[in-house]
Amino acid sequence: MEKLRTGLAALAVTVLLAVTAYRYGMFFDTEFYRWEWIIIAVCGCSMAASAAARMMMRGKEESRPFWPVPKSAYALLAIATLYVLALTHHPASYLGSIEQAMRWSAYSAFAIALYGWFGGAGVGNSADAGVSATATATATVNSIARTRSSARKRAKKERRVWLGAALQVSGAIVLWGALAGWMGWIAFPDIVMTTDDVRLSAVGARLSGFMQYPNALGAIAGAYLLFYFILVTTRVRSVFSFLAAAAGMVPAVLVLLLTESRGAWLVTAAVWLGGLLLLRKQERVAWLFYSGLALIGGGAAYRAVVNAGTRGLGVASEGEAAGSALPSGANAMESVLLLLICMAAPAVFLALRQLLLKGNAKLLGRLAWGGWLAGLAGMVVLLPAVLQGRLSGRFQTAGARGMFYQDAWQLFKEAPLLGRGGDAWRMLFTQVQSAPYVGNEVHSGYIEIALDLGIVGLLVFAFVGLALMRGVWRRDRIGLLPIGVLLLHAVVDFDMSYGYYWLLLLGWIVYFSCARSGVPAQGGAIGEGRAVAGGSITPPLWLRRLRPAMLAAAVAGLAAAAVLGVRLDRAVQYREAAAAASGTAQAAALRAALESNPYWTRIRLELAALAPPPERAVLLAAGLRYEPQSVPLLWALGQLAAERSDVRGAAHDLRLALRYDRYDRDKQTEAVVTMAQLAEGMRAAARLEDARLAAETAVAIFEDYEAQKRYPGVNGRKFAVTKEALAAADQSRQLLQQLSQTGK
Repeated sequence: MEKLRTGLAALAVTVLLAVTAYRYGMFFDTEFYRWEWIIIAVCGCSMAASAAARMMMRGKEESRPFWPVPKSAYALLAIATLYVLALTHHPASYLGSIEQAMRWSAYSAFAIALYGWFGGAGVGNSADAGVSATATATATVNSIARTRSSARKRAKKERRVWLGAALQVSGAIVLWGALAGWMGWIAFPDIVMTTDDVRLSAVGARLSGFMQYPNALGAIAGAYLLFYFILVTTRVRSVFSFLAAAAGMVPAVLVLLLTESRGAWLVTAAVWLGGLLLLRKQERVAWLFYSGLALIGGGAAYRAVVNAGTRGLGVASEGEAAGSALPSGANAMESVLLLLICMAAPAVFLALRQLLLKGNAKLLGRLAWGGWLAGLAGMVVLLPAVLQGRLSGRFQTAGARGMFYQDAWQLFKEAPLLGRGGDAWRMLFTQVQSAPYVGNEVHSGYIEIALDLGIVGLLVFAFVGLALMRGVWRRDRIGLLPIGVLLLHAVVDFDMSYGYYWLLLLGWIVYFSCARSGVPAQGGAIGEGRAVAGGSITPPLWLRRLRPAMLAAAVAGLAAAAVLGVRLDRAVQYREAAAAASGTAQAAALRAALESNPYWTRIRLELAALAPPPERAVLLAAGLRYEPQSVPLLWALGQLAAERSDVRGAAHDLRLALRYDRYDRDKQTEAVVTMAQLAEGMRAAARLEDARLAAETAVAIFEDYEAQKRYPGVNGRKFAVTKEALAAADQSRQLLQQLSQTGK
């Protein structure tokens, strides 16, 4: 029964990781709502089942501690709580803060479930420790205790193997899914990013995977590559387990190369070097040899398939007639070569393993660095010269990040202590941007935390992270390598915005934290007390008093997050129904969606477009309670005021919207045109004062707009004055001149 439960738990983890990766990495909150409440519900059911089992086993020696989970897993709820508290001090977005609170509640529930499923017996062995520590115990009792302890250790090791298998299988799905997209075997939106900008890609295409973002996929591939190195070097013993881990190394190298993510390359290389410090001598030798061979295999696979992803760019190659259909994906030879390389690699790794086990250890130690350098040189030779130059220049994207960080600093200084709540950067960056750029993400997970929660949140985040890492450091510190790749790459990119990122990270934390039994993780666990003579468990008095309150607060918080997740998920379903309907049915579905999620600005805007003007104004104005600086809401209110010939209202709302987003060329143009047309309408209606105000506003908006063109575009965004705006401004100037001549 125990193996069946563990197997089902591993299957659940595999499915969850695979699905969250496939659903765009759960980058979009609307995709994640349903899975958030499901994760929390499953965790709650598991805790309840464990409590029921404990009640049934009460009084029996075989009783296990109730749901022995490290306190750091519950501490993740502290971050969720900070986002809830952000709702009390004028957040930039109510919905953004609520969504982040739900995400962190789901992450905490996932960590709690993982520890309960895969770390239970090993985390809490205090009863056995108490028996063995009893000075007066008989030899028979000690023998029984040792037998039970050994059985528990074996059971825990088996559970950890199941968790490792879940991580490996889900990783294979992510990596091979990305490769299948590159080869054209499957269709998935934006699984390959194509471009003719050499600053973004050396070969014209980058592998984005299910995350639809090459840099995030590169970090995941680099982390998995080091995970496989750890398995084949220090963990697996059986041939089957070795081959399973070895089979992932070449695909991981290949995916890492195809992403062309320089940040992921550099972080993976740096952490790989750090791994040499954590390994023993013989493990270091194996680490070098396996790494060198993986580099050669990855380079050969890259050479074989690099052209598959670049096809279908819309540019006919030499010898092809204009307008002819371009090949899409890999041809038969490329597919066969990739499969042959990936199938042969595990056998070659197995042969290398036999050599390392039976060869002369001293000689192999001397040859290790040479073997690795040979592998590196072999990969470099196999790679196209254009890719070799990817690291040597064109660092404009790094310069753009520097501009993001400078602007983020200006935003941070506005609320340094507590931040501005969830989605602070996305909602507010246009107010502080120093030049036109596309920057919905600040490209640093840690800066985003600082903007959302301020210094207080950053300190809490660091404390929780260190508490989680402490378990890995004490139990199996080599696990810091794949974890380190994810954490370090998030310094320079927005990987932390993906739900899949956190689920994978927590999976590795639990896996490596449960490496050895007999030492309580994090110095103790919820539901775990001190062992005393006779094997009884007596927690300290303060813990006995505090523990129920802590557990009750955690359960209440998770339950509230689950209920809210159901409501927000229902709003998504109503909106999807509205998209498939029309007329009154569409409006009714949108009203139901807004009732379930009144904080969702998009629904409010869509419903307002169907409502009569008086109700539209109420709907839009109500939305400003939840997003007071929302450019879309202010813009819609300004347009509505213009439709109703409310010149002052239109001038105020449109100018405020442009003040919050001055580099939006389309809105700048539309504002000038709208106010110029309104001015003409007011003159025709003999409302000359309103006509003058509208014309003056049009000219003022245009002058501010024109002043922005001196800033060069960044990251592909160019800013220039449009002909429509210039014509509308000239029209308004002529109107002002005419009004001045008539003395009106």
